Amino acid sequence: MFRDVLEITVQGGRGGDGAISFRREKFVPKGGPDGGDGGRGGSVYLKARGSVDSLAELSKRAYRAEDGEHGRGSGQHGRAGRDLVVEVPLGTRVFDAETGALLADLTREGEVVLVARGGAGGEGNARFVTPVRQAPRFAFAGEPGERRRLRLELMLIADVGLVGYPNAGKSSLLAALTHAHPKVAPYPFTTLSPNLGVVEVGLQRFTLADLPGIIEGASQGKGLGLEFLRHIARTRVLLYVLDATEDPLSALRTLRREVGAYDPGLLARPSLVALNKVDLLGEEEVQARLARLGGEGLPVLAVSALTGEGLPELKEALWSLVEKAPRPSLPVPAPKTVEEAPLEVEEVEEGVYQVRAPQVEALIGRVKGELAEAMAYLEERLKRMGLEAALRAKGARAGDTVLLAGREFEYVPD
Repeated sequence: MFRDVLEITVQGGRGGDGAISFRREKFVPKGGPDGGDGGRGGSVYLKARGSVDSLAELSKRAYRAEDGEHGRGSGQHGRAGRDLVVEVPLGTRVFDAETGALLADLTREGEVVLVARGGAGGEGNARFVTPVRQAPRFAFAGEPGERRRLRLELMLIADVGLVGYPNAGKSSLLAALTHAHPKVAPYPFTTLSPNLGVVEVGLQRFTLADLPGIIEGASQGKGLGLEFLRHIARTRVLLYVLDATEDPLSALRTLRREVGAYDPGLLARPSLVALNKVDLLGEEEVQARLARLGGEGLPVLAVSALTGEGLPELKEALWSLVEKAPRPSLPVPAPKTVEEAPLEVEEVEEGVYQVRAPQVEALIGRVKGELAEAMAYLEERLKRMGLEAALRAKGARAGDTVLLAGREFEYVPD
């Protein structure tokens, strides 16, 4: 099953915890601290591969990299977690589902983007030795890995996109021009997903994409057109395929109206009209239809996917447009801004202050062992986070009580 839009969750591995350990050594307090650091958690990457042709090949909806190992005694650091690489199709655009920010547009084979960073490993107690703190009985737990919800949108990379009504003969034309084998049948909507093929013109080659049939109202969500109109955005050239036995002029006008409603800029894209199934009409009828279509301002060629009539000329005409047309650039959506939760201080009663600050609470929550011993180390970091300035601004004085991360602390200003 073809799938071109998918939401997944990715999470980097958690960093390993630092160790609290002491070696046995004569005349050294507590034998000397020798707790090693935890290893960094693995990160999650997306990698573009031409061998993957649909987002349906992603077998899971949640991906998590390996956690880092915990540190150990004797100064042994934990091993870093293994990174996780998820392969996606070429042409995948990667968005942050929460903010709408475009993280990457993977258009080159082997291109890689980091989507969830692994958490840093925690420091072991050997890191906190000072002349006055020779036997620290605390360490830090590893940081959690970054977690993200991603929206993946596949936009096929093709030089030419076939645009036409259902059963206009697009699949037959793709098969006749290339070595592709799309499903062909005498009823509408046999193409339910895009098909790609390679056209050879002498020593030159270009790619052709057959998109599901567009009907009137496709730009408003009718039929299958809206779901796949996005794939036109990457094509350099549009080839409108019309059924000569129907009303080709009306069909062309409807198709261009729907394409323009989806994206007005597509109407300026180099375009060509293929009047297909001319083998079913007489010469005079074909010439009359060509004359009427010629008034629309686009080059028109009479072809037959069944007999091969006009196909060599069509290949040459398409290549002439492709080699001159630049690769279109896609718009970058403006991301929604997500502000970090501010540090808040509230005086809940006289001399008692409640602090709400996720980043401060997370830091304190990572302390392993004796929190009281860690406070001297934490004070400087909390000061840099703006905690002391916020307390002072609220009128806190020495000896007041500070409620933070489910604990009570005495406020001791510098």
